Amino acid sequence: MKRLLRCILFLLCFSYQANAQELNCRVSVNYSNLSNTPTPVFQALQKDITAFLNERKWTNHTYDINEKIECNFLITITEYNGLDRFAGTVQINLSRPIYYTSYNSPLFTFKENEGKLVFNYLEGQPLEYIENQATNNLTQVLAYYAYIILGYDYDTFSPLGGTEYFRKAFRIVLNAQSAGYEGWSASDNKQNSRYNLIDALLDKRFENLRLGEYYWHRQGLDLVPKDPESGRKKMLEALKYIQRSERAKSNSLIVSLFFTAKSDEIVNVFSASPANEKAEVIRILKEVDASNATKYEKINAGN
Repeated sequence: MKRLLRCILFLLCFSYQANAQELNCRVSVNYSNLSNTPTPVFQALQKDITAFLNERKWTNHTYDINEKIECNFLITITEYNGLDRFAGTVQINLSRPIYYTSYNSPLFTFKENEGKLVFNYLEGQPLEYIENQATNNLTQVLAYYAYIILGYDYDTFSPLGGTEYFRKAFRIVLNAQSAGYEGWSASDNKQNSRYNLIDALLDKRFENLRLGEYYWHRQGLDLVPKDPESGRKKMLEALKYIQRSERAKSNSLIVSLFFTAKSDEIVNVFSASPANEKAEVIRILKEVDASNATKYEKINAGN
């Protein structure tokens, strides 16, 4: 009897792991800017968003529990009509574990323009999402960022591996545009818009940057713990890929996002380089990320 029970528990555990969802998102709904508002609705909103992101299967791939993608959603509510209409902003942070270490490498940080997240939500009403249909603006936004997160993560494990998920995100943009929701329009000239982000990620001119993500992470950082010299060489190669994208279109959103996530990591990694490698790295960085030029001088101070 005990053997049978152990077998059942093993099969249940195996079944759960084999079907584990992809995302491990920590969601925070901030409503501190609002006064005299009941907290239960915001607590329910946070719980429902967390469940929507983490309990839904976003790919056809099998994930183990320890393979889930770590990410954070910060939703700041700036307006609430007391019934079902909310407005605010969303910020997403994504990291990736590095092999043979306990280090999580920052991969993507993005904060939307103010006033672009507008949605309806009723406590106790399920968050509905139907692929290829713009049924609910909140779930459209959440699904869009789920696919952006997947695309970024997959790009770090295989060359241009995230294309399938970026295309799914772009389809959400098109569907939402046709439904007239705010924040999705190609005419939105603010840089940090959903349209501009996915348009850049699918732009052929930025394929070199996406290849750079692969060389930086899978060929570079993952190798550094066991072979630092070879790992850094691949990371230098990654910077050269990114340089090509910057030269193809300067001051682009996703090049800027790369260095927002990576500038501190770059300093830490290349501070251990020999003098000639440091000089080449700094030369590239001053061209592609001039705003952080002073920070990159710290590379020369390393051992």
